[in-house]
Amino acid sequence: MAVDIKRVAFIALAAGLSACSHDSPGTLRRQVTVHTALAVIRPVPRLVTAIGDVGPGLSPVINARIAGRLTRLRVAVDQSVAAGAPLAYIRPQGPGGHLAPIVAPAPGVITQILVPAGTRIHQGQALFGWRGATVRQARVPFSATLSPDLHIGQAVLLHSPLAPRSPVTGTIARLIPHLKHHAIFAIITLPPRHGWVVGSPVRADVVIADRPVLVLPKSSVALRRSGDVVFVLHHRIVRMQNVTVAARLRRLAVISSGLAPGATVVTDPSQSLINGTRVRISGRH
Repeated sequence: MAVDIKRVAFIALAAGLSACSHDSPGTLRRQVTVHTALAVIRPVPRLVTAIGDVGPGLSPVINARIAGRLTRLRVAVDQSVAAGAPLAYIRPQGPGGHLAPIVAPAPGVITQILVPAGTRIHQGQALFGWRGATVRQARVPFSATLSPDLHIGQAVLLHSPLAPRSPVTGTIARLIPHLKHHAIFAIITLPPRHGWVVGSPVRADVVIADRPVLVLPKSSVALRRSGDVVFVLHHRIVRMQNVTVAARLRRLAVISSGLAPGATVVTDPSQSLINGTRVRISGRH
């Protein structure tokens, strides 16, 4: 009987060791303390980039930055004005709004007054025709699919390899559809700066409407031999998953594939963290 009891105990011990051998190596180590975060769907602005060139800007226009009522017209046609001179004011819509000035972008001449004083105007509406030797325009083709997202008066960040003070912020003065090339050309008024030579290349960055995307803290994405990975928590054991990172923002990573919304991931995973490691959660971001 004693021999049988010893045999049963040995068999049970062997079975237990055999079961442990099927666990991944990480589960046999001591627990690792980690912080976690949730992968969530969140609206994030989308940055679009296009390449164009600088044109002479013979007949630019000055647009309304905000909606409201045009008031206090201060200039006349063919009048010369200095840079920063007030041309008119806009009283914003709604109670308690302060008057917002419309100013000359550089020394130049008013060629047209397109809207009389007292008129209600919308954001981006053309107000004055303008001629100035220092004013230039960029001509940038965007995909025609972006037509609903581009509008007159929209701010655009412009970069030029020839401009020492690049980048600068310009505004869209006109939008010209080009059906043959499936494009929409944005004519962008440049601020007066040195180096914006006619014909030189220019890169335009514009932020368009927010779109819902899957995001998680940028620190959650680790680089391994297989590429970008995250460590997803499953019952206090982490599983390594490859992901595709569509964009890296200031603090967030936009994930286009490889991860489901609501997944709990490890933030700041150490190099020692491997697939199958048992973890202890210290906190959640």
